[in-house]
Amino acid sequence: MPLCSLETYQFRNLQPGKIELDSGLQVVYGDNASGKSSLLDAMHVVCSAKSFLAAPPRKLQQFNSHEFSVIGEVTQHDYPRQKLQFRWQDSQIRLMQGLQNIRRTSEYAVLQPVQAITPLSYKLIDDSPDIRRRFMDWGVFHVKHEYIDIWRRFQRTLSQRNAMLIQGVDDRTLSAWSNEYVLLSQEVHEFRSAYINLLDSIVRQMIARFLPSVQISIKYQRGWDNDRELGEILQAHFRQDRERHFTYYGPQRAELTIRLDNKPARDVASRGQKKLITFAMYLSQASLLQKMGNNSGLLLVDDLPSELDADHQSVVIEILQELPMQVVISCIDQQQLEISEGIANKLFHVKHGKIKEV
Repeated sequence: MPLCSLETYQFRNLQPGKIELDSGLQVVYGDNASGKSSLLDAMHVVCSAKSFLAAPPRKLQQFNSHEFSVIGEVTQHDYPRQKLQFRWQDSQIRLMQGLQNIRRTSEYAVLQPVQAITPLSYKLIDDSPDIRRRFMDWGVFHVKHEYIDIWRRFQRTLSQRNAMLIQGVDDRTLSAWSNEYVLLSQEVHEFRSAYINLLDSIVRQMIARFLPSVQISIKYQRGWDNDRELGEILQAHFRQDRERHFTYYGPQRAELTIRLDNKPARDVASRGQKKLITFAMYLSQASLLQKMGNNSGLLLVDDLPSELDADHQSVVIEILQELPMQVVISCIDQQQLEISEGIANKLFHVKHGKIKEV
């Protein structure tokens, strides 16, 4: 279900307008601060209801404006186009699919999977485990849609258990919530573990095309000791949890360890290697999405030439051509990209926020 059109109004530094997109690979180019990243971010917002810059909606509206909207049209097979709409007005988000209001972001985001590789993506290796958990959960959610319900129930149970820890209740009063917490934690773990087992082999194959002389592996750690049951651990650490006022062990402490030649990549990989590993991780996730039968994904790559040298750009372009998905790449000058003539289905030039198809 590719994104076939995009219309923006008072979004970041873009002038109001509408463009028609293609289902294959497209390139957006223009000077720095011209609006390239804003255009890609608009695509991300209309598909996921979130900015890939992690900016709140009030930061996405134009100066002296109190609202903005991004409207996209998606299509699948021979079905008519269907509108997706993200509107920010009166400090509230309104999401719509066609004429239907959608209350939950998760219900909206499942309609059009979107992933972005940006300069911020390299935090995947160096930053806290939270960003790697989000990476995992995005993949699980789009491969197994039922996961979101399990995840919501887990979050509610965790919040309730933490609230009761703050209130200082005894272990007997807490036991019912603890039992539910343990059951949901195990379900979250099983979904994540199955997904990472599938992803690991694809990552190994992908990284071999970027860095053939090294070995990359990813390992999932569930957030509690592998040799003990979570219920047993909660009982043993009840006093510590009560003193901390939060639940220490569980999926909220899971980690995805990325290793290079059997050592933590964050410690031994060069800056260049980290960029390549990040690309391999995101491209592997896109590839797995396709293998699982979801060919409706949109992949955004912001400022590819500044992140990779010409040789590795060529590898990325080659891989992107193999993926039957919609791809949008941004750059300052289209001549920077190692793309043979005719490979890019569409070119867009952005200048002072105005988008023009070339």
